[in-house]
Amino acid sequence: MAICGNLLLSTSIAFLAFAICFPPPPPLTGPLALNKPKILEKILEGEVIGPESIVVEKNIIYTCTMDGNCLKIVDGKIVKKIPMTKNKGCEALTRKSIAYCGRPLGIRRRNEKQFIVADAVLGILSIDFEKETVETLLSITKPIDGIKMKFPDDFDFIDNDTIVFSDASTRYGYTDFLLSFLEHGGDGRIIKFKISTGETQVLVDGLDFPNGVQMHTDKQSFLFCESATAKIYRFYYAGTKKGRLETFLDNLPGFPDNIRISSSGTSFYVAMFSHRNAENPDLFQRLGDWLMTRKVLGMLFRVFPSTIVELLFNRGYGIAIEIDLDGKIIRSFHDPQGNIINDISQLADDGGEFIYLASFNNKYIGRMTKN
Repeated sequence: MAICGNLLLSTSIAFLAFAICFPPPPPLTGPLALNKPKILEKILEGEVIGPESIVVEKNIIYTCTMDGNCLKIVDGKIVKKIPMTKNKGCEALTRKSIAYCGRPLGIRRRNEKQFIVADAVLGILSIDFEKETVETLLSITKPIDGIKMKFPDDFDFIDNDTIVFSDASTRYGYTDFLLSFLEHGGDGRIIKFKISTGETQVLVDGLDFPNGVQMHTDKQSFLFCESATAKIYRFYYAGTKKGRLETFLDNLPGFPDNIRISSSGTSFYVAMFSHRNAENPDLFQRLGDWLMTRKVLGMLFRVFPSTIVELLFNRGYGIAIEIDLDGKIIRSFHDPQGNIINDISQLADDGGEFIYLASFNNKYIGRMTKN
């Protein structure tokens, strides 16, 4: 049952709760029918924590973790660990340590030597794994259209000197991310950033937790996931449709995180951190106009973050999808017990047999067969 309304709750702590409306989740039939990969396994278990985004280049994986490091992994072994800052105590993984150690999220290769990283605490950074150097390209403290970033999340390249990235929320940072979901106030945005000049431009605003970003193959538009509404949008930055925002795919079977193009260039992988169960909707979807309840949950989140996340979302059933270039679901990947496909944030294939699974929370990288 969809729940809609026009209520608004303002509290003394400036927490605003807007009504949420969700259609019934799609049934798990057709391309969404149960499809468990033949091989589903963990690698680097216990050696990484929260590898949110990954770049896979044959036998080499690049990723960044919750303790503020970016890693180079060769043949399943960590060979380089680059900290985002020179601060100590980052392994504590507390709200305080994340605030001064950084939380690198989206990562992509820029050129032969450099990678770009969206860090939810520090801003947009450049990393050279060979020189073991980190450079701030866009500080999180810099106002954009008069508003400071709170949550740089993911990005992609329009060209080698220009990226578009998601600022998931302008009110809540990484450690308070769930408050953006509970508030549902449309405070997220998509920003274009020219690296050489530092010029920025807000392309889309009024979004509910925009997350993964991926260029389309038409080289005139890009896709981005809106996590809190279970949608994918397409924005045209060039061509006859320049400036137009379109719904690319809505009513997803889960709440999406990152989106990446396949190695073949003919489809996109969409990771979902939580399944939307048609028979048993999660509490987050049921709280459409229960504004006072959402206020209380928001307060409790600051004290019991893990408990509240578990309460709100169905995290026991793992699911990810592959869609074609027009937004049609081709197939899905399932892990009914959530043993490995769980809390996933990105899929990336190696151009061969395997797809790798990143996660904002897990202490491993997942791997499954492509076919």
